[in-house]
Amino acid sequence: MMTIQELVSRFPEIPADLHGESLLAAFADAFDAQLDTARKPSACAEEHDAGNHFYLKLIGPIDIYRYGLYDRERVLDEIRQLVDGHRADPDGFVRGLLPERVARQEVRGPGCG
Repeated sequence: MMTIQELVSRFPEIPADLHGESLLAAFADAFDAQLDTARKPSACAEEHDAGNHFYLKLIGPIDIYRYGLYDRERVLDEIRQLVDGHRADPDGFVRGLLPERVARQEVRGPGCG
């Protein structure tokens, strides 16, 4: 089970004002395995692997909030929807986080370092 402290250490892009949210603890617990493999895709990625997709679906809304494009209530609602969807059907919800075809590893475009 991932704790909030482990979650925010792994993803420092999670703003400090969310660290005390009990919803974040439920999020970390529900998506422990996916968050463990999640990683931000390269800006020049042409194909995403499972870790990239998990990052985009799970951490993406929080990152959007960090940039000021979501307000606090919206990001909390996004997190709540993720947690509630997982509670209703854990296996099905996790399968739904990935598209039908997923690259085995991230594929970067030409000229990408």
